[in-house]
Amino acid sequence: MKKTIALVTWSGLPEGAESERLLLPHLATGGADAEFVVWNNAAPDFARFDLVVLRTCWDHHLRVREFIEWLRRTAGAAPVLNALETVLWNYNKFYLQELEAQGIRIAPTVFFPGKETARPAGITALDRAQILGWKQIVVKPAVSATAHNTWLIDGAFLPTEAELTRRMKGEPFLVQQFLPEIQTQGEISFIYIDGNYSHAVLKRPAAGDFRVQQDFGGSAEPVFPAPDFLDQANEIAGAVPQVRDSLYCRIDAVEKAGKLVLMELELIEPELFLGLAEGAAERFAKVILRRMR
Repeated sequence: MKKTIALVTWSGLPEGAESERLLLPHLATGGADAEFVVWNNAAPDFARFDLVVLRTCWDHHLRVREFIEWLRRTAGAAPVLNALETVLWNYNKFYLQELEAQGIRIAPTVFFPGKETARPAGITALDRAQILGWKQIVVKPAVSATAHNTWLIDGAFLPTEAELTRRMKGEPFLVQQFLPEIQTQGEISFIYIDGNYSHAVLKRPAAGDFRVQQDFGGSAEPVFPAPDFLDQANEIAGAVPQVRDSLYCRIDAVEKAGKLVLMELELIEPELFLGLAEGAAERFAKVILRRMR
């Protein structure tokens, strides 16, 4: 009897992204029937699948509580990758605090917990002094994807914490130093499959923008990182159990003065750019089949 795999997507892409569809023939060759399933569609019985793989569920950040509840139910019915525990760790960008404490270099960041645990004294003098020392700052929700509700402002015109909290609707958020290298050099995405480096792409924002996502006119092209940069990415991957143990991960980083600055670890539903690297779809499919067995 053939094994069955659910490739989880969202209602905006019921047939999955073009790059994800490259997996289907390789999974079929390996003896598995795979289909794209919209995560919040009431019809599918996920218990009938031998494996559920989170892929292009790109609206999860807009309904995160519903998504987490669905994920808990689904994980109780069938094996899910990446694992529930990994998703719970990764969906809130406050995980960057943990990585920074481990010695991993991240973009300079001040973390704001939102209205429920707002600090009564507001932004501390140390925080404000740090932020005002940045030429430009990026404000982003702690739970977000595809640069949703992310904005760039001049550091000299920092809004009050109350204004920022109101703009972020009371939810946790981050204030980060904007790294101009994103515009001048681009952002490198290192893709890891089964904890091992697979391939990389260079993402650039459109002229006049700061967001590298294709939704905003950004571009992506294959890149072969310099050995030193790949070594640095491998160090990050090796230091974080959630990367080592996961089916897939995308490490997004910017090079600054010869060192990688980690922007994010994407462990839930990243674009893996399978169509931009020879053999990537086949490698990914083989690992999915091996994990299923």
